[in-house]
Amino acid sequence: MSSIQRLRLPFALSFVWLTAFCLPASASDFGCSGLENDPLVASVEGKEGYFYRVLADIRMQHQLSDHTARQLADVAKALEANGTTLIYVPIPTKSLTMPEYLPDRTFQLGFNYDIAKAAYDDALAKLRRNGVLTVDVLSALRSNDKDHPPFLKADFHWTAWGAAAAAREVAATIKSLPGSDTLQVARFETKATSRQQIISTMRRFLQASCVSSLPLAEMDSFQTTEVAVEGGNQLDIFGSDEQGGQVALVGTSFSDLAPANFAGFLSQEMQTPVSNYAVSGGNQFGSITSYITSAAFLEKRPRFLIWENPIYNNLGKFGDAPLRELAAAAANICEDVSTSALSTQSENLIDLGRPPEALTSPSVILADAGSENSRRATLRVALEGGDIIETQISRPARATSSGRYYFPFDVNSESVKSVQIVFDILTPETAGVSICHSASKKVN
Repeated sequence: MSSIQRLRLPFALSFVWLTAFCLPASASDFGCSGLENDPLVASVEGKEGYFYRVLADIRMQHQLSDHTARQLADVAKALEANGTTLIYVPIPTKSLTMPEYLPDRTFQLGFNYDIAKAAYDDALAKLRRNGVLTVDVLSALRSNDKDHPPFLKADFHWTAWGAAAAAREVAATIKSLPGSDTLQVARFETKATSRQQIISTMRRFLQASCVSSLPLAEMDSFQTTEVAVEGGNQLDIFGSDEQGGQVALVGTSFSDLAPANFAGFLSQEMQTPVSNYAVSGGNQFGSITSYITSAAFLEKRPRFLIWENPIYNNLGKFGDAPLRELAAAAANICEDVSTSALSTQSENLIDLGRPPEALTSPSVILADAGSENSRRATLRVALEGGDIIETQISRPARATSSGRYYFPFDVNSESVKSVQIVFDILTPETAGVSICHSASKKVN
């Protein structure tokens, strides 16, 4: 994308908000009013009952810095070094996928499809330049016809038709990669079940501003099952102990939406079981962090890890810590701190005292609560001058917790007086602390 286009993107986004309050809204087919200023889900009503969120669906830029792209590449490299290839799948916006239903109002607000497409392409190119294997599913989603729409009308999720199209593109990418011939082989069959309605918070919020009933958040649903082969062993779509490489899926509610059947379509297309660890309501990192920090991941790493994430989810929103945690967990280059250096001063606290020799900057402290019931930990670093630095990691309520937390440590150890870790729940018999380093800094 040219430098001129780069300058236009922030301006165009600002223009959307500046004009939102000075242009009259278009007439509504459902008696809706005030949607653009709704504090819960600011939206515009499109054609034939399609609705688009202002902040997410009709945006024309995506917050992805080169720094964040390099951090994601570090995660990919750490995974690859231990036999797992990361496949990153950014889901394009609804406006890019279904521009034919955008209302004229959208263009009055400043939306420009060409700019939005250039921003999308630029984000994918940036990831690829930094070494992240990224799948472009936009063309596949746009190939769906009117009778098989890729997205729901009054909700932001994709339909099963959209999930199937994306799965074909992702599967084709994986099948072209080294190691795909080592995957477990099984026969899968996908059948239509019935139309299913999903719980849609977006539709509920929109309906409060509309007189007539909005389109139901329902879709044609599908189910994928393994077809037993005579004389063969049946595999489990959610994981198997059979020989051969495995495929795991992490992501958001797009992958966790049962009627959309994304994991099932992937299994069907690749004829190999795909284990689905996706989490609804876990933000960008809830699912992948829960999986990569788990004992199950360390004990049996998948050959391919598919990470689905809507492109509007900013990977840098929470700073460097989440991606550094993933990179450290994926590399797993850690050394335990001797239990003699640990002291439990209270029920839920581990005191390392002065920092161990291995704790140099930059490194990562792995704090293991010894219990999967733990969902929160706080690193407390006391400095010689009297200042205290505290960092907290909390796991989303809907994500499974491993009770393991990776804290980036960037403090000069010579200025550190003490290091403590406070857990919400601690099991001293199985708890522990390790010092981890990046893949480029091997532990002797």
